[in-house]
Amino acid sequence: MSLHFQYDSRMKRITISIPDEVADKAQRAVNLGDAATVSAYFSRLAEREPDWASARAIVAEMAASIGGVSEDDLAWAEQTLGIESSVVESA
Repeated sequence: MSLHFQYDSRMKRITISIPDEVADKAQRAVNLGDAATVSAYFSRLAEREPDWASARAIVAEMAASIGGVSEDDLAWAEQTLGIESSVVESA
């Protein structure tokens, strides 16, 4: 893991609000040398997280290409995956 973190022209500065315990966790990572900065800590987390918006767009495009997904198919998927319909609808 590289602890080197340098701002460059491809970076955007943002401000976020997070719970105190999350901020403390990020600062502990910096203090222990696990991250170069708090920004680097959050950047590394975001880079590892899947791009769910892109995944949803791909799934929607695939569903549209076959004429949509039936209610029966959704019910089967929900039961198979053990999820509630509100999770599928918000995706």
